[in-house]
Amino acid sequence: MEFRRDFFEDEVRNGYYVPGIMKRCWAASLEILLELDRICKKYDIPYYIDYGTLLGAKRNGGFIPWDDDIDISMNREDFNRFREVVEEEIPPELYFNCVEKSKDYAFIIGCLGFHEVSLDENRLGRYHEFPFLVSIDICINDSIAKDQELENVRESELVILGQLMLKVLNNERSGKNFEKSMRLVETNLKVHFNRKEKLEPQIYRLLNRICKEYEGDKGRKDLYAWIPQILQASHLNYPQEEVFPLSTIQFEGIEFPAPKNVDKMLRIEYGDYEKPSKSGGSHGYPCFSKYEKDFIALVGGEDKWHFRYRFKKEDLQHEKQENVRDMVFSLLRALGLQEEAMMARKNDYSFLQESLANGQDTALAIGNTIEQRLGEGTESVKLLSQYCEAVFHAYEKAKQGNSPEEEIKKLGEIRRECETALSKEWKKTMLILLDKAKNFPSIEGFYKKMQEQEDWEVLLMPIPYFTRKGSGEFSEEFIDTEAFPKEYSYVDYKSFAFDTVLPDCIVMNSPYDSCNMVYSIDPFFYSENMKKYTKNLFYIPWFVTDEIIWGAEEDEKAVVIMDYYACQPGLAHADHSFVQSEEIRKTYIEKLTAFAGEESREQWEKKIVAAGSCLLGQAEELTKQVLACMEG
Repeated sequence: MEFRRDFFEDEVRNGYYVPGIMKRCWAASLEILLELDRICKKYDIPYYIDYGTLLGAKRNGGFIPWDDDIDISMNREDFNRFREVVEEEIPPELYFNCVEKSKDYAFIIGCLGFHEVSLDENRLGRYHEFPFLVSIDICINDSIAKDQELENVRESELVILGQLMLKVLNNERSGKNFEKSMRLVETNLKVHFNRKEKLEPQIYRLLNRICKEYEGDKGRKDLYAWIPQILQASHLNYPQEEVFPLSTIQFEGIEFPAPKNVDKMLRIEYGDYEKPSKSGGSHGYPCFSKYEKDFIALVGGEDKWHFRYRFKKEDLQHEKQENVRDMVFSLLRALGLQEEAMMARKNDYSFLQESLANGQDTALAIGNTIEQRLGEGTESVKLLSQYCEAVFHAYEKAKQGNSPEEEIKKLGEIRRECETALSKEWKKTMLILLDKAKNFPSIEGFYKKMQEQEDWEVLLMPIPYFTRKGSGEFSEEFIDTEAFPKEYSYVDYKSFAFDTVLPDCIVMNSPYDSCNMVYSIDPFFYSENMKKYTKNLFYIPWFVTDEIIWGAEEDEKAVVIMDYYACQPGLAHADHSFVQSEEIRKTYIEKLTAFAGEESREQWEKKIVAAGSCLLGQAEELTKQVLACMEG
């Protein structure tokens, strides 16, 4: 299956941040689904996409942004046929499992997915560079009993079994109460648990037996159900006339089987499904995160794993150095202090002569530096020439034993004029680093507002970026220079002398450094390196999300996903990060404090600034906040 390159990039869908590695998970899952689809077509086995996958297809045309897997459904008789043929058909990198197949399998659903974490080039190539495990969930619908009394009995059996399952899932496996629960199940369901074997697989085998109790002639043909839902005190009964004959629906641009009446099925499963809900808990989310340890071992240990930021408190510090412009203005300020000292000792002629000679040397050095940077003929250099002339007259007067009070006052006037002229001629420099052209709208309004600042020169610099292989190695290199708007000028990164210019401010749009599994800017432009070349390193996110409230159940998954964009090196190295709102700022602070330790809270409270976003039409407020945070 072919995807556009930008499909695999981090993006915000429906206000929710989707990291690029999740996109690769989606793509790999789709390839597995296509394999299942091929098998089912070959053997004429009905199946249909269901639950979150069907909901995403109906509402979004593809994955729900906060979903991380694919769900399909089959009726029991169709699933039985599928499991008879699937293992002969699937490629070696895939495996199929279910309760009937494996004694140690501890799930009620079937699954089709990868065997293991892998860096095999063939597998990575076929499954879009996704190295982790992922599988498709196969939900099995079973017949409802013809006799409602029998169905009531099944429901009571499930309630008894569910009490035991809850204790197992909550790790309440010791004591008399647990043994009592086991015996209650054994007595009522006429089963015996082997205490020497794993209990979970035995429970799921028993659950599966109850689910399929009325298959074949024992059950109704017109009404099936997802029986395990009874454990959650609800019923998902599917009238077969609403399911068959199957229809099709688009999912990520591909036609897949769907129930005949999609709307009816989704209302059975979700009620008012048209209103998005992010609830569902974050345990085990995203699905591939639990395999990171296996991947780390596969690549050769922690030293070769760069995709989760390891916070160091030193990263919050920034040793700053002055650039040439800073030094020139420091020298001008030093001249002002010297003028004050001379006024205080205006009758100490020896001191005045020494100070005026030093002032002459300083003014000449300043003038030479300005000419080297700005060329000849500047107003500031002309004023410095006048300053030197005034110094000469003051020196001669002091040499003759007369107080040069008026001349010293004149020096102050000329110097202040020079500072004013120089601030216009030699502007502070802001360098904005741009990687992907599609993210330019997040910075464009801010750039325009900064151009209105008379004392700032603002430079735009497109920089190279790379896609990564599944192993993390760099793959293709890109630079989007030609894709940026033509009405602006851009600086060539190859010829820019960072160590000479030392911009007053560097603004970055990418926070990840090496910690993104699908993409990286050129390592030279990592935040850890950039802060060596400026005294103000700022981060402006390329995106906005829906508001995320720390502690809100609905936002649990959104908070987890912040690992992929908030708990990143750029936010630690940056002097300030400018986020979209005060609520988001609070959530960033809580997330980063939980990540880096409570002792870091005060630092995050200083670093994270609620400033609005160009994407929300708030360029003016953003610019105001950036200028307010500027040092020097």
